[in-house]
Amino acid sequence: LEIPLKVGDFVFTNAFISEVEGAKNPFQFDYKSYLAQNQIYNQIFASPVEVRLLKLKSHSVKVLASDIRDKIIYEFEKKGLKGNELAVVKALLLGERHELAADLRQSYAAAGAIHILAISGLHIGIIMLLISFVLKPLESLKNGKTIKLILLVLILWCYAIIAGLSSSVVRATSMFTAIGFGLFINRKTAILNTLALSALILLLLNPLYLFDVGFKMSYLAVLAIVLIQPKIVNIWHPKFKVVHYFWQLLTVSTAAQLGVLPLSLYYFHQFPGLFFLTNMVILPFLGTILGLGLLFMLLAYIGFLPAIFIAIYQFIILVLNQFIVFIAHQEAFLLKNISFSLLLMLTCYLVIISAFYWMSQKTFYRTILVCLSVLSLQSVLIYQKYQSAKTNEFIVFNNYKTPLIALKNGVDLKILRTSDRLDNAVLTNFKIGSQITNFEVLKTNQNLFLINDKKVLVVDKSAVFEPIKQIDIVVLTESPKLNLERLILQQKPKLIIADGSNY
Repeated sequence: LEIPLKVGDFVFTNAFISEVEGAKNPFQFDYKSYLAQNQIYNQIFASPVEVRLLKLKSHSVKVLASDIRDKIIYEFEKKGLKGNELAVVKALLLGERHELAADLRQSYAAAGAIHILAISGLHIGIIMLLISFVLKPLESLKNGKTIKLILLVLILWCYAIIAGLSSSVVRATSMFTAIGFGLFINRKTAILNTLALSALILLLLNPLYLFDVGFKMSYLAVLAIVLIQPKIVNIWHPKFKVVHYFWQLLTVSTAAQLGVLPLSLYYFHQFPGLFFLTNMVILPFLGTILGLGLLFMLLAYIGFLPAIFIAIYQFIILVLNQFIVFIAHQEAFLLKNISFSLLLMLTCYLVIISAFYWMSQKTFYRTILVCLSVLSLQSVLIYQKYQSAKTNEFIVFNNYKTPLIALKNGVDLKILRTSDRLDNAVLTNFKIGSQITNFEVLKTNQNLFLINDKKVLVVDKSAVFEPIKQIDIVVLTESPKLNLERLILQQKPKLIIADGSNY
């Protein structure tokens, strides 16, 4: 829009409301379902001239938080923070990710550090530790621990409000509020119970959180740290404090990764092999980066932010970005396009749970449970390989303006028609979902195919084809200039398909 819109603005427009379109290709991300989970069901397309900004203004808490963010960002920019460094700071501290460059976002994902660009449990947890450290002197007072807990929770929620109260921020703050109460009681069972209570309350307020990837990953990561990390850390007891510190860091990172790995593979189909190195380097300094960021946010809001502070902070973020880009360029360690089904995800969690259940007490029955879970995982892998290998399909993809037709024979995929890039999302998603291992583009002008004893005729923009009687399926691509009624009378097809290249 040409009109600069802000949170709390009201606009008027005269346009049609339409439904959001769902997925039109196999294994495609269903944007319609994603929006429905966020209680969005319709959309409006309007040109800038059709939109009018009204003089009405909302005075909600979110508007106040937006004004605070705008003031902080303005001060940051005025003091010289710019470019990718500004975009990362806005994502890291304020939850605004829309200005992140696509290549930088992809670098963070490939390096296994995408989680630091979204305000989540990691950020809120570190902020809670920093605030707890600052408020530690209160513990010497009468009822000091109670006062400290109340102030801690209040500061966390004030930060959550400034960060925009997005669903991920609310989840993380609720979760660590519960953990704070659990630590106050000083029992691991209290942490687990309050963690479960916070999840229950959030699900009662919004049951659709159950389908939110961030919700599941946040709680699984924290649950894994609470339950699994103590078992891993006891495997080795380093004598030197520095080694012990990094060992603790490694075990926390490993536990969190184990907790979310199957879920991550199911949703994102890739695994950054250097995530250990990335987290070992970044996590020790993330507390400093967040701590300085919070201090500079406060100074920016009150209008007392020296330019030298921002220059130092920009340099720190620049070094962080360069390190991430360097790691991301080690492409040999990035495992991509991993086919991972829902059933495979569930059996992986069964193996992880049974393995750590066995580690807590090595009994015969628990050993049998581990063996059965591993056997079930192997069975799922074999079954899915078998199912994929025996499936033969002729696929006409819904690809905008460009024909994309393929023939699948087991794990082999042959592209029969395309003028599009072969790394487009439609084709990539299908190869992942169908476990394709062999891929080939056939350079042929053939327009008649025999698929499972059915004759398939492909008519492209040339509209040239040999008349053949009793065609089963006719596929129209690239808006061919032909008399469709005559084609139907001559070929007598049982089915006519017009793909997305017709316009």
